[in-house]
Amino acid sequence: MRTRFLVVAWLLSALAVPARAADPVDPAVLGAAEKMLSTMPNDWYQVEPAAAQQLVESAKPLVLDVREPGEISTRIAGSVNIPIRQLTKQLSQLPENRAAPILTYCKVGYRGGMAVTILRMLGYTNVKTIKFGLDAWEKAGLPVEKVEKKA
Repeated sequence: MRTRFLVVAWLLSALAVPARAADPVDPAVLGAAEKMLSTMPNDWYQVEPAAAQQLVESAKPLVLDVREPGEISTRIAGSVNIPIRQLTKQLSQLPENRAAPILTYCKVGYRGGMAVTILRMLGYTNVKTIKFGLDAWEKAGLPVEKVEKKA
């Protein structure tokens, strides 16, 4: 519930109508945001950690870690790190097929949810995030691999 609120709050703050008439919102952006928000499913594109592990095993999604490199000490095996701030600059690392499965995560779920929103707005249709992020994955006892810090 908290993640859902944070994603909606972020979207609304990013798309809020400016107070001054001289700064109108681009109608195309507003239309895309309204379309995306009106079609959000009840689960807000989140999956519980156990369901995420099943997805990883069965659908073989691109597992996308959107944390900053400096905060990574463990990760889901096989995940690709593209920090949320770099996501739109590193689209070449994403599948060309926009229907290919992508599973995002961060530490607690906030940035993972933002990544889902951004990717869906870019046309990716099969994107989900791990509910409450890597913290929940680890709390559920699911496997992670240690990452050595770069010097």
